[in-house]
Amino acid sequence: MHLRSLASFPGRISQSLSVSRKHSAGLLTTQSTRNVQTFTKLLKVKRAQLLTPAQSAHPSSASSLSTSTRAKSSSRTEGKARGVPVSVTKFLQHEDHLQLEYKGAKLKLNYIWLRDHCRTGDSFNHQTQQRMVDTALIDPNIQPLNVAIDDGTLNITWPDGHQSEYHLEWLFSNTYEGKQHIQRTLEPLLWDVETLSASPSPSVSYQDYLADDGQLANLLRNLLKYGFAFVEDAPVTVEATLAAAERICQIRETFFGRFWCFTSDLERQDTAYTAESLGAHTDNTYLNEPSGVQVFHKMEHVGEGGDTLLVDGFHAAERLRRDDPEGFDILSSVSVPHHYLEPAVHTTGVGPVLEVEPGATKNLKLIRYNIHDRACLDTVPMEDVGRWYAALRNLTRYIRDPASEYWVKLKPGQILLTYNWRVLHGRSAFTGRRRVAGCYLPRDDVISRARVLKVI
Repeated sequence: MHLRSLASFPGRISQSLSVSRKHSAGLLTTQSTRNVQTFTKLLKVKRAQLLTPAQSAHPSSASSLSTSTRAKSSSRTEGKARGVPVSVTKFLQHEDHLQLEYKGAKLKLNYIWLRDHCRTGDSFNHQTQQRMVDTALIDPNIQPLNVAIDDGTLNITWPDGHQSEYHLEWLFSNTYEGKQHIQRTLEPLLWDVETLSASPSPSVSYQDYLADDGQLANLLRNLLKYGFAFVEDAPVTVEATLAAAERICQIRETFFGRFWCFTSDLERQDTAYTAESLGAHTDNTYLNEPSGVQVFHKMEHVGEGGDTLLVDGFHAAERLRRDDPEGFDILSSVSVPHHYLEPAVHTTGVGPVLEVEPGATKNLKLIRYNIHDRACLDTVPMEDVGRWYAALRNLTRYIRDPASEYWVKLKPGQILLTYNWRVLHGRSAFTGRRRVAGCYLPRDDVISRARVLKVI
């Protein structure tokens, strides 16, 4: 009788025997938690229980579960409860987590995680989209009183009476295991020159880009797919360049200022302010978070040379991962310093040459590659120095492979945007007067704009 009264919740799939092994649940301070703790001292069930949708279709069956029911659970009888998607086959309760199968993924849902991620009632502020649960007050031994699946929603009742609802699709998209099965909305196209020659030009018209959010979305799509994009037929003015940049988001101001216009006058102590050739590199390695996008607009050039070089750093890095996994590992795990020095400026950025996303996939997130701005290598112990240099040498070989070098002669009115976390840029030496304007954009704001426009 006691088990039945605890397990009976109308309209839900109840697991009454699971109550008998609940040590404690809910917030630490609730009276319900203490009651369940006292009760569970008398009743302990060591085995985790499997409840298939066929069994869970009728709440009354849960209230009458017995030893014979547990024997049936091991046979993994298949079935479908009313309103449960076909992609859901079963779930299994463990001491500290719930295992749920959905769309071919086995989602392992820790009970603390579930309570912390509740979006129901006062646990979440839907107006501000902020969590309201005090994570530190969740009982580390929390377990649910009841678990139910109905109409594509996981319903959980906690010992303090709080009821949580989680859409299965939301769990699939926001859990560690689920994310391994999700294809990214926009996969980057890793390219070399041959690949680019077979692809359409990643460009939009300036006037259309300013007037149409669809064209803005196209530019962002190109920027994230290829790592660069062009805005064509822009007025050859600083104002037009700023308008193109601010169409995406606010400009990131650095010690170079909000906007720069440079030529070979060494106004700043940087090789960009010379007429020398510049090898492929990324900018802002001397900042702990490099700028996400760099905007270039060649305003004028009277002379020869000065062609722009682009290299897909992720393409080179994936070649390294394939051919030299140990080299990839050391370049992605060892942080190295970079710096920028002027009489009134001394910035230092520290991070690995190759930075990967957290999680099992280890997707590339960022490449820091700038030989000129690297500071003294004082972060690598002597026994690893040789391995680090060998790995960098191999990565450099892929970056400098002529098949990877895309050269373009920019013209006035053509604005180039590069994704600085991925694509390296450089230039050939030049003669005469060459003036280039541009600015930086913060990566977070660029990605935010892409999300709002449903690009990713």
